[in-house]
Amino acid sequence: MQAMFRLSYCVLAILLLSACAGSPVRVSAPPVAQPDMDNAMRKRGYKPALYRGERVYCRNETITGSNLQTKVCLTARQIEDLERSGKDMLTGPHPDGCGPETRGCM
Repeated sequence: MQAMFRLSYCVLAILLLSACAGSPVRVSAPPVAQPDMDNAMRKRGYKPALYRGERVYCRNETITGSNLQTKVCLTARQIEDLERSGKDMLTGPHPDGCGPETRGCM
């Protein structure tokens, strides 16, 4: 009988130690509403939403070469990066014969 109690205590101790040794649970504060950013994104056609605890902005976009639409959700940083890369593509250096002032690349 005493051996059974010792075994039970050992099992209990191992379970407690393994529970404490695991990675800590992260508890994050609820996202704070960003009215300025939300208004700026609404003007661009996005609607604010939460996805996995992160603020994202969604809109329906038409798939190229199709009449179908798909819902695209991105963070504000991703949207700004995409817009910046698009502007860089238009205003950046181009090989001879390519550019916004010409009608095509040779």
